[in-house]
Amino acid sequence: MEDEIAMYGLRERKQIAYNAVCSDFALNHNMEKLAERIGLKSGGMLRNKLNPEQPHKLCPVDLALLCKESGDFTILNTLFADLGVVTVPVPTEAEDKNLLERTLLNSSLSGELSSDAMRLCSADRLPRSQKRKTLAKAQSAISNLVLLINDLENRTTAFQPLMQFGSDFLANGAPIPGLS
Repeated sequence: MEDEIAMYGLRERKQIAYNAVCSDFALNHNMEKLAERIGLKSGGMLRNKLNPEQPHKLCPVDLALLCKESGDFTILNTLFADLGVVTVPVPTEAEDKNLLERTLLNSSLSGELSSDAMRLCSADRLPRSQKRKTLAKAQSAISNLVLLINDLENRTTAFQPLMQFGSDFLANGAPIPGLS
C-alpha cells in the first residue's frame, strides 16, 4: 500500500515539474518557427501541446523533434531526472571543440554555476525562471564534461594498446638492439 502512495507522489511531483518546464519552454522559444521546422501546422498548435490546460498532448516523436530543433533538452532532462539520466547533445562537425576549448568552457560554466550558487544561497526564494536558467547551465556543463571525457577517450585508446604491447614485449625479456 505504501508503495502505491509513494508512486502516486512521484507521479504527481513529476507531472507538476513537466507542466512547469513545458510552460517555460513555450515562453523561451519562438513557437511559430519551431512548429514549422517540426512539421506542425501552426505555433498555436505547438503552444496548445505544451499547455497542460489544453486537451492536446505532446507525443514522444514531437517531443524528440522539438528538443532536437530547439537545442533545448530541458523537457527531456526534467522527465529523466528521477531516473538518474541526463541527455547530452553530441555536437556536429561545425561546433566540435578541441580539448583546450572544452576545458576552458568547463571552467567558465563552473564559474557561472558557483556564482549562481552564491547568489541563490543568500536569496529568500528561488524564482522558477532562475531555477530553469541555473539548471540549463548545469546541464550544459554536464554535456561539456561528457564530451570532454569522450574526446580524451578517443585520443588515448588508439595509442594505449600499442604502448601496452610494447611494454609487455620489453618486460618479458625481448632483446633490445645494441644492448644484447
